[in-house]
Amino acid sequence: MHAPLTGFAAADGKSARIAAEIAADDLNKAGGILGNKVVLKVYDDQAQGSQAVILAKKMIGEDHTQFAISGSYSEPTRAAATVFQEAHIPYIAAYAVHPDITKAGDYVFRTFHLAPPQGRVAAKFLAETLKLKRISIVSINNDFGVSLLEGFKGVAAKAGIEILREYTYSPKDRQFGSVVASVKRDNPEALYVTGYAFTGGPLVAQLRAAGVTVPIVAAQAFDSQTFIDIAGAAADGIYVVNALNRDNPSPVFKNFMAELKQRQGNEAESTAAAVYTAVMLAADAIKRAGSTDPAKVRDALAATKDFPAMHGKLVGFDDHHEIMMSMPVIVIKNGKFTHFSDVTDEDGK
Repeated sequence: MHAPLTGFAAADGKSARIAAEIAADDLNKAGGILGNKVVLKVYDDQAQGSQAVILAKKMIGEDHTQFAISGSYSEPTRAAATVFQEAHIPYIAAYAVHPDITKAGDYVFRTFHLAPPQGRVAAKFLAETLKLKRISIVSINNDFGVSLLEGFKGVAAKAGIEILREYTYSPKDRQFGSVVASVKRDNPEALYVTGYAFTGGPLVAQLRAAGVTVPIVAAQAFDSQTFIDIAGAAADGIYVVNALNRDNPSPVFKNFMAELKQRQGNEAESTAAAVYTAVMLAADAIKRAGSTDPAKVRDALAATKDFPAMHGKLVGFDDHHEIMMSMPVIVIKNGKFTHFSDVTDEDGK
């Protein structure tokens, strides 16, 4: 697996690594895979595409990897996907959301909703559930943000949403004074905000401090204890689309949450849960294939039905190897993530 263990995304990389370690330990406690012990190797891609390509070639050429997982962001995952596809190595993107990732070919799968459907569901949630339609958008200017807005704006008009203004910012930004001032002048009924925990935290805190009190619907990456730690009391009331349903009664889920909290020091995060799902699905596919042969594992993955993913029941994969599953929406209450509803992307293909 590759993940951003250092650099700006190190917090997510740490969660990804710990989740993969928990999955490997759980598999080994149950006897391993096909009688063999699971040996996990995690490499630092620094959230950079060029580094991910180097690591993918190392995993294939030196480690003789038969299966790989991305515990990283879209840019490195897009870059590595092509390498693994050319080598005919099954590759699962645990939480990277750019649409082009699975377009690399038939050996690439994703166990997370890609960005456009997340955007579509956010628009539907604002219009149909919250009944709010005069919206301002504040979005991160990278693959993640662009893809989310592609989905959001693709159904906004159909949902009756009026986009008042759209603001973008860099992943390096932490001060949002001019954006906050402009949003206040917009006087929207609600905001749709995209970004990561480390950008969303200061952004939401500054919006609330300036007196912007309208509901905020946020992207999946806000589903992180880091977001709450940074935003503080301002995090309360924030809705997060495609987040982790921490009210899931599954014993496997509860055990995972408890183990992650013990090892990481806080509650389960969406990133960690997605990586755990990816590792366990890989193991399940190998068992169903009865072999570690990459082609057979690829076929077993494609045939997956009703797999108990951490975010809900993974019904299966579509023809493009994207998951079919409803999206949970959570709301933060008293500093805790609470399940609010489940929304289906009826506009998806």
